[in-house]
Amino acid sequence: MKFGYSIPSNQGFENVHELVDLAALAEQQGFDSVWASEHLFHSSYIAERLDNRPYFEPLTILTAVAAVTSKVRLGTSVLVLPWHDPPRLGKTVATLDHLSNGRVSLGIGVAMTEDEFENLGVDFKTRGRRTDDLLGALQALWTQETPEYSGPFYTYSGQKFSPKPKQKPYPPILVGGGSKAALRRTARFGDGWHALRKTPGQIREAMADLGEMMDAAGRNITDLHISISLPVGMGMKASSRAADDHTSLKGAAQDMADTIGAYGDAGIDEVVLSLGSREKSAHMKMIDLIAGEVRQLVD
Repeated sequence: MKFGYSIPSNQGFENVHELVDLAALAEQQGFDSVWASEHLFHSSYIAERLDNRPYFEPLTILTAVAAVTSKVRLGTSVLVLPWHDPPRLGKTVATLDHLSNGRVSLGIGVAMTEDEFENLGVDFKTRGRRTDDLLGALQALWTQETPEYSGPFYTYSGQKFSPKPKQKPYPPILVGGGSKAALRRTARFGDGWHALRKTPGQIREAMADLGEMMDAAGRNITDLHISISLPVGMGMKASSRAADDHTSLKGAAQDMADTIGAYGDAGIDEVVLSLGSREKSAHMKMIDLIAGEVRQLVD
């Protein structure tokens, strides 16, 4: 089992340097990856949580993290793909991939904040089709010297695009979400599936569906990297439910390890752990607990 740490850029930290410090600490403590999430406006539940506190941009944070780390993979959990322009995003990700010496993992999703789409002038109803088209466009930009691509939203031809990513053919694309549409997108475009808010039991059910979709696409599910974003409830009592029914880590170290073990049995390769706190000391405590006692129990 691999362990990822979710940088709390979505928790309203006032000092962005503390976020970079925490990512560097996660590497020092043996985490395999660090991840950053994305929202552009303080929409709906984001506004309720943050008020006027900042929500920092993920690729900029990961660029700073790349400069102070050397081993951890740098993931997005997730970029809301239909908000982006393919050439600009493609160049930004490729540049970060070179700066980090090939450590980028691109987690993508479609989001559910309809009010944010409205504020951005992006059609909420076409977000899925736009995402699929954008993924196709990115693949063309990253793999063809002179990209030739024509889709319903994006068309490119006749001009070179550079740099290409350091990783070949491009950084792993991890499709986020748990809907059937997200699973179909994974089967079509994904190098991995990044699950959200699912129990180990639900992961098993989704894996069965995903396996069938992968077979239909002429692909093998064993080639996918399967990860999940999990909240950690530090100091909270363990649920009385069986580990197979948990959607977060709570309780003592053994309780957390049992839950992680259940996810591993369900097919998860990596758990990406987040803490809903804007206190740096609380995150340092979580990193220490997970990297030490919990990971030893899991291993």
